[in-house]
Amino acid sequence: MSTVESSTISSIDPLLVPRVHEVIAMIEEIPDVVTIRCVPIDGPPSPFQAGQVGMVGAFGVGEAAISLSSPVSEPRFHEYTIRRAGSITTALTRMRPGDQFWVRGPFGTPWDLDLDGRDILIAAGGIGLAPLRSAVYEVLKHRERYGDATLVVGARSSALLLYSNEYEMWRERGLAVFDTIDETEPGWSGRVGFVNEMVAALGIAGPSTSALMCGPDIMMGLTAEGLKSADVPPDQIQLTLERNMQCGNGLCGHCQLGPLIVCRDGPVVGYPSVASSLMVKEL
Repeated sequence: MSTVESSTISSIDPLLVPRVHEVIAMIEEIPDVVTIRCVPIDGPPSPFQAGQVGMVGAFGVGEAAISLSSPVSEPRFHEYTIRRAGSITTALTRMRPGDQFWVRGPFGTPWDLDLDGRDILIAAGGIGLAPLRSAVYEVLKHRERYGDATLVVGARSSALLLYSNEYEMWRERGLAVFDTIDETEPGWSGRVGFVNEMVAALGIAGPSTSALMCGPDIMMGLTAEGLKSADVPPDQIQLTLERNMQCGNGLCGHCQLGPLIVCRDGPVVGYPSVASSLMVKEL
């Protein structure tokens, strides 16, 4: 190998080089949503921060940006919670233990959890709880650092409440969990209403609150505006945007949202930077 070739190879960002992973478990969460538990075949999982994404690829199909949903402190494996939608996610969710796929990354701006002494509000709509799950576990791991800690999670129906089997354990560890569904249904005796309505009804937000959000754009926009009305500082409202992410390193431009390139500037961003663009319809 020539000196030039050797220099070129050594200068490649290792995050751009795919690592082959093996599936060790496929966890059926809710209809059309699966959590893939996996390990690299060449060594331990790469360290990551809550909110970062991996470019997860199915051989012969392509890759998609998927948030890591496992606890940051878990050294044995990574987890990716994936909704079956297009060809890539369908291929990934059809895998079985022993199958292999690739991951590039982790990439992106994580959740800012240096919020000592502040009350933490986590608001999630539908599959939006997946990019927040690692943050939930970080807050619980360092529970003494924060004031009140609350999760409001909503879904169209009770069958679509993601990770519902973990809510009681989160409550026992110090997180107040309020789940709600869009419309009443037979056998449901819990809360009914949208996430933004539930946050307002609980009256838990104020100047000492820091919020983390993920869900449909309309849900995040309405919730953020409601928090502002409750005197939550706008710069204390974070949200994650994985819209149209393709390359993961800011080169292709598919994830541009107003002035932002989401994979370069996010996926976690402050609400003020996207407030005027949040209602732009996703292509």
